[in-house]
Amino acid sequence: MTDHEDEPPIDEASARAVADALSASSHRAEAMVREHVEDYDEVLSTVLLDLVGEWFRTAVHAQTADAGDALLAADALAELYSRGAEGLENVIATGFLEAMPHPHEADREVVDRLPPILRGQLRRMEDWRPPAT
Repeated sequence: MTDHEDEPPIDEASARAVADALSASSHRAEAMVREHVEDYDEVLSTVLLDLVGEWFRTAVHAQTADAGDALLAADALAELYSRGAEGLENVIATGFLEAMPHPHEADREVVDRLPPILRGQLRRMEDWRPPAT
């Protein structure tokens, strides 16, 4: 039996996994993580992922010099997401994917540049409707 008291809380573990994956993806993403930690004294996963999502949206749409780095960051997040850890899936969905443009919004074409697993999850999120009561 595993002693869960020795493990960090899921939010802290998710935050570390997100920060490490993004930092390893590119120099620009690493700088974003570092600046985030300097601003908040810790990794706030959803806040960081929202910033990364906005960067992805802007860089990929405008094809800025760091668009390739933004695509690498999305690939790193897709790899984390594909591991199937519920905590990571939720953090990536509520942080990064929520920052993507909604249907009929400007820059929507960037969604087509998301890795397939993230694009599919975003579409499921957008298609979800509350059950009829």
